[in-house]
Amino acid sequence: MTGGVRELARLALLLALATVIHTVEAFIPVTFVWFRFGFANIIGLSTLYLFGFRDAAFVTIGRIFLGSLATGLFGSPAFLLSLSGGTCALLTMALVFRYGSGIFSEIGVSLAGATAHNLAQLVTAYFVLIRSEGIFLLLPVMMLTAVGTGLLNGLAARFFVKHFRIFNA
Repeated sequence: MTGGVRELARLALLLALATVIHTVEAFIPVTFVWFRFGFANIIGLSTLYLFGFRDAAFVTIGRIFLGSLATGLFGSPAFLLSLSGGTCALLTMALVFRYGSGIFSEIGVSLAGATAHNLAQLVTAYFVLIRSEGIFLLLPVMMLTAVGTGLLNGLAARFFVKHFRIFNA
């Protein structure tokens, strides 16, 4: 296989993995305040570290669209929440990765992304679903969940990137 074909195959596998994780997680009952772990973001963050922003955007946006098609939620409010959160998280992680890579590890980048994800979803929920400022009372709880998921997903991404590089060396 040539280098371009090999990279495309790796990206396709990462997209497939992220889509499966996204889809499986959608079927787990929602717990507290729309809380989900966002494990598919591990793959998006790992792709950012392994291949760069363009490929991370392909994997992140692709898994949101494919996952929503697989779960029958395409075009729904849940799709809009996922798309807004995933897009803002990706952009934030890319900025922190690019300009703060000497300061922040995968964990710090993930924490920034998780925070941006939750903020974007809260703002989207306000404009699309609720239209009540009361929704912003959830902000402290959502920031706490962002810390937990950002930490967990950042650790997982660090492990994934390390082993992906070893495996593909």
